[in-house]
Amino acid sequence: MTGVVLQPSVVRTGEGRGARWIGGAQARLAPHGRGGGWGDIGVPDRRATVRDLMAAPQPATQPLAAALAGLASGARVCAIALDDHPARTEDLQEALLAAVAQGRLGRGLLVWRSVLAVLGWLAEEADWLAPDEGLTLGVINHVGEGFTLQKLRLRREMGRGRAIFAPERRRMAQPIDSPLGYAGLFDAARKALIAGGAGPRGDWADHAQARAALALERPARAELLRTERGDFFQIDPPGALELPPDDRLGAIAGRLADCAMILFESLTTGAMRDALLKPLREACGSALIDLPEDIIARGALEAARRHDEGEPVYFDFLPQISTIVLGQDGARSHDLIEPEATLPAGRIYRSAEPAKFAIQAGQAEFSVHLRMGLAPWPRKARVEIGAPVSEIVPVSLSVEQVPAAGRARLLIDAPKLSRQFTVDWEGATELHRRWEDLVVDLDGPAPTIPKRLVLPCGMELWEDSPAGQGLTSLLAQNLRSPQVDWKVLADKLSARKLKRHCISSDGEIPDQVPKQSRAHLAQLTERALAELEDRRAGRRGSNDNHALKFLTWQFRRAPDAIPAMLLEAWQDRAAGRKHPFALSEASWVLIYQGLGRTCRSENDERIALARLFARPIEKWSYRQETAAAAFLLSRSDTAPLLLERSHVEQLAERVLMEFAAEHDTNYTRFNYAPFLLGGLLRWRLKEGNALVRGLDLLADALSVAIERTLSDFARHENRNETFLRAVSHYEPLLEQLLDELAGEGRNPDLLVDLYDA
Repeated sequence: MTGVVLQPSVVRTGEGRGARWIGGAQARLAPHGRGGGWGDIGVPDRRATVRDLMAAPQPATQPLAAALAGLASGARVCAIALDDHPARTEDLQEALLAAVAQGRLGRGLLVWRSVLAVLGWLAEEADWLAPDEGLTLGVINHVGEGFTLQKLRLRREMGRGRAIFAPERRRMAQPIDSPLGYAGLFDAARKALIAGGAGPRGDWADHAQARAALALERPARAELLRTERGDFFQIDPPGALELPPDDRLGAIAGRLADCAMILFESLTTGAMRDALLKPLREACGSALIDLPEDIIARGALEAARRHDEGEPVYFDFLPQISTIVLGQDGARSHDLIEPEATLPAGRIYRSAEPAKFAIQAGQAEFSVHLRMGLAPWPRKARVEIGAPVSEIVPVSLSVEQVPAAGRARLLIDAPKLSRQFTVDWEGATELHRRWEDLVVDLDGPAPTIPKRLVLPCGMELWEDSPAGQGLTSLLAQNLRSPQVDWKVLADKLSARKLKRHCISSDGEIPDQVPKQSRAHLAQLTERALAELEDRRAGRRGSNDNHALKFLTWQFRRAPDAIPAMLLEAWQDRAAGRKHPFALSEASWVLIYQGLGRTCRSENDERIALARLFARPIEKWSYRQETAAAAFLLSRSDTAPLLLERSHVEQLAERVLMEFAAEHDTNYTRFNYAPFLLGGLLRWRLKEGNALVRGLDLLADALSVAIERTLSDFARHENRNETFLRAVSHYEPLLEQLLDELAGEGRNPDLLVDLYDA
């Protein structure tokens, strides 16, 4: 269909269920809604202009379907012009597409008026025009409120065996309110007709054909109308319409100065059109192209042809939709549409990166914060699940949308429930808050981080007591002996009295220790190290690792060579080689835990972690690899920073395995799983909001494991002494770990207490 129909209307016939709307030429000629002189059919609500239908807050589908069917029928594709203006809402888009379907007008395609202007121009000028790809065109469209300014970029695309240009729209057009818009012109025309005094009242002017002709400066013929009493009267429209004043046209055109060409589109003709063009030509010069008044209809014909033949019609951006995600980095705004994405008309867009959430066990509903397009305020939508879920349920929020095809669908996918939920934007609560403020409010305080484990030292074990000799005496005695009793020295160093060792885990010794004893310790340390070097070199053998134990229980005061020796043993084990320190399977407890005590350089920590993760966690021993990992993470400020998310997931999986393995037992092998979990929480030094329940699925799983263990502690059968002792040790600590997983730890010395357990 080409050409311009002036002020198309629809009329309603019949009553009740038998009522129906009719459009097209029949509606234009019908007396319906033209005044009381036509009886009951003349009442105003039996007639509506298409302009009024499309401007309604909630556009009605049936009248629009009648209007479209009256203007075009029998088509395979129905291309409809849509003003590139914020007032043309998604409700209107949905109503128009529903009207196409109801009117059985083929496939519906909504196309922005600015795009149709370019398509019509390209179709008309194709014989001689050879623009470059990337050419930017400015478009000035005449609309109801005034004018719109748009910039469209041409993209070279493949059509059916040939290259064609498709406009690319990257933003909403800029609206310019003006009394020279169609609404202002129609209002001026109505006033001019009434001022002529032809009829007794002014209602007739709303639907007079002369009104549209006068507003657009088309030939306006005399028109015969009817009064309330049934008398006919004639209106003779004036020859021209006096334009409302607006001298801004030239200034606004300057906003398109960076465009190669500027296309002007309007339904006006004659002197009125010349009056609109004059300031534009003065501002734009030769860059301005005056398009024919039926260019939009021609563009719609080209759009329908392209769509029918599978050629690109145009490319469009999608208004951004965002939500708020609570994750390891805290609360952040998550865009559900790629910022630079443009999509071919008619194609469905789906979020490339859906937002990920989790429904907590016991929840029957959850909330989602949303920011959408040009909406003035964000909203909070509540999603009903129907019944409380029994476990943590991961869900993802994504968008499905077609350019210029109505409101986006907001879908929450819950594969675990085999369900999909739709988020109702219209039913959501409007929040009169800035989006940025909402994000800050939801971020909340940073989760707590347990303090680094430091085991203190004291004089209690250095000094002699009724229980036996202290370390001072033992050092002096063994220094004089040709055969050092490494076992008695190692046992004294590993002992703990009043929660204090001889040497702190940071390698410090009490200030009160005499210089002579310090010297004795240094000398015996050298002898122990020499013995280990001889064993590594094969110069002597040994049936025990007491000298190694003596050195490792000096913690970070041990010689620099000790961590390297122990890592060497790890490597030999991985390679299937025998190592001098590996005297039996039990030796590996000392080799792994000894490294955890003595490791102090970032490089050694990096090597140790790499070798731990090289061994499948299913093959780990709770007293060897699990203990070593727990020591490394709990005693160091640098080791947690070396972890990546994949490492954390492996360690957490090991924790979950050990928790599960001890269920319904006496918990005799539970020593290091809670300790490793406590050390893992120190990954928050790197990822501030990591492992927080409700924000991190891994934290949710760990919390469930703890709660399951606490429930197991409450069982009544097999409550023997060993079991009761484990419960007394671990129950309060597991409660505190739950607090930490919630980000609200209350015991900064939790790692010390876990070590004591």
